[in-house]
Formats: sequence, C-alpha cells, structure tokens
Amino acid sequence: MRYLLSFSLLFLFCLLACQQGGYHSSMSADEWELASKNKRVARTFEEFISGPNYSMSRDMWRGKALQLYAPKHSRVEILLNEQRGRLYIYDQIAMDFPVCSGRIGGKETPRGHFHITEKQREHRSTLYGSWVNARDEVVKSDAVSGRKAPAGTHFKGALMPYWMRFNGAIGMHVGSVYRSGASHGCVRIPPEACSILFDKLAIGSTVIVK
Repeated sequence: MRYLLSFSLLFLFCLLACQQGGYHSSMSADEWELASKNKRVARTFEEFISGPNYSMSRDMWRGKALQLYAPKHSRVEILLNEQRGRLYIYDQIAMDFPVCSGRIGGKETPRGHFHITEKQREHRSTLYGSWVNARDEVVKSDAVSGRKAPAGTHFKGALMPYWMRFNGAIGMHVGSVYRSGASHGCVRIPPEACSILFDKLAIGSTVIVK
C-alpha cells in the first residue's frame, strides 16, 4: 500500500509538471531564446560582465552613453579572449556586444592600437567569397580571389555590410558570430551592434584589439 501511494504521488507530480510546462516544452530552442531575450531586465554593466556565461553569451548591453555622439572621443575595444567588443564614448562604456575574430592557425586578428581608415555601408570582400555562374548561382563557396576559377564561374566577394577598415585588409563588419574565432582575420559583429558602431564611429576613430 505504501509503494502504491508513493507511485501515485510521483505520477501526480509529473502530471502537474507537464501541465505547468516544467517537464517539457513545445517551443524550439530559437523560440526559447527569443522569449528569454524579450523578458530580460536591464542590468548594470558590472552585473552583465560578471555573469558565468558572459564570454559565451550573444547578448548585448547598452548604457546611457550610447545616446551621445562624439566620434573623435569614441573608441572600440575588441577582447579576443572573451570574444566580446566594447564601445566607449568619452571613456564611458556605451555598449558591450559579441564578436567573432580570426581563427587560430594563421588567421588570428592582430592585436594592437589602430584607427578606422575606411567606412562603407555596403562592401564586398576582394579576397574571399564564392565562385558563381552566369546566373549568379553559387557553384563553390569559400573561394579565394586569384585562384583558378572552376569552368564557367567567376569570383564574387563576400558581402560585408557596415564595413569599417582599421588594419590593412582587416576590418569590422556584419557576419556570422560564433562563440570562438572563425573568420579570416576580420572582426564579425551582429547587425544590430555593427549598425550602431557604424553610426557612432568615423574615419580616425580608435580601435584597440587586445
């Protein structure tokens, strides 16, 4: 009788959990992520960066300084170990965002102190892209300019929206942001963050990679 009672209580607990959504959910991972983003409350910058999943997070943090506009007094810092970027305006933290830098094995993003030398809202790479046919269909991706093209194709550079060059062929632009280095050397940034940087920075603005 005691075992029957225990089993009944366990069954009732599971039933209630299912009804309340504590046991499983019909939402996909993407839907959960969207729902959680929409319910997040504002935190201080210190609380944001002290979180246990800070370096793996795709979240952005925005501060009051983001309301300011002063390109000559603004800088971006790219933190390679954390794969995060930070925008400062008048030395006040304005935004913290995820980035994806160059991959290990010869494509690392160089550390140093640089300045933005070029800005283009719509830019295509002259080095990396795809081989496309006459109908502009991709025949082979991950193409490198200058190499022999497959028959019937030509090179088409990868699209790099909100391009901001700061070190030779290396720049910041919109791209796929993984939580580890994966680019050819550029700094990829989510579109919602990169568009803000593009508007807040100008030719000559400082970029520090460390």
